Amino acid sequence: MAVTTVGTVIRNTKLVLQEVTAAGTRWTNEELIGWLNEAYQAIVQIKPDASAINASMDLVTGTRQEIPSDGMRLIDVVRNTAIASQRMGIMVTTRRSLDTTRRSWHGDAESIDIEQYMFDDQDPTHFYVYPPAAAGAEVELIYSSTPSPHDIAQGLDGLSNETIRLNDSYAPVITDYILYRAYSKDAEHAANLNRAQMHMQAFMGSLGQKVEVARAISPNAPDNSSNPPRTRQ
Repeated sequence: MAVTTVGTVIRNTKLVLQEVTAAGTRWTNEELIGWLNEAYQAIVQIKPDASAINASMDLVTGTRQEIPSDGMRLIDVVRNTAIASQRMGIMVTTRRSLDTTRRSWHGDAESIDIEQYMFDDQDPTHFYVYPPAAAGAEVELIYSSTPSPHDIAQGLDGLSNETIRLNDSYAPVITDYILYRAYSKDAEHAANLNRAQMHMQAFMGSLGQKVEVARAISPNAPDNSSNPPRTRQ
């Protein structure tokens, strides 16, 4: 849970911009808060698990399903959660596999016990389940959601103590994005264009490092600690 506030992020941004007036002269508070909201969208596009939600969802009858309306992309379908189900884990497969071995699978008997799901990267808000879901089927899924924006109409005074929508570790990344947008406003000046590019590079670099670190420390990463590589004599 984040403890970093909107006020902290905006104050840090204004320090770099040397924007000393309370309401902002060259860059208004409303502009900066708007770019903070935009930063959430940019971050989640690159690192979907930055705003991952784990929730149970009722399935509609049939094979084709859609993640909740606040979702941006499916990450995983974990298990059956309906009370009357067997609470089995759900395995991922490919639509091609089922199409090849059982072309009529969309018309098979419906069940509340889902065994497999299929996902297409070209259609990130939908997925298919097998067997077809019956009324009452419910699953636990993990999906990425774009955080709800802060209400700019409240102004900095109203939002100052509101926490940011992502983990505290993303505060520097958010600041770099806001600075990128702020300096881009005056990009006709070479110095500001360079600073805008510098902050965008910092933004992308920080997110790239987060992706690499998350991959390295993931519980799913290969663990060679108990079986170290043998050295040649």
